[in-house]
Amino acid sequence: MSDRSPVKLRRLPDGSFIDAWETGWERNMLQLTLLEEQAGFLPGVPAEIDNGSMLYLGEVRQCSGSIMKVLVEYSLDRSRLASLQDSWR
Repeated sequence: MSDRSPVKLRRLPDGSFIDAWETGWERNMLQLTLLEEQAGFLPGVPAEIDNGSMLYLGEVRQCSGSIMKVLVEYSLDRSRLASLQDSWR
């Protein structure tokens, strides 16, 4: 079983999405591996991470080369959101 899964990452509020890999969790700290080194992802920058089924919002805590750690503060399960939306229609 692979510990890596593809994600889309962007700086908030209006950054462009870039490709990255989700490479691990330690409590609520998500480690990402960027496909290329990216400028602008400094500690303290708010970030959005989308893996298709979940949306995470957090703050960049460390960024060294292609390795980034994001403190995830909020998460949204897209399937649960869709079921709630269906029940309200």
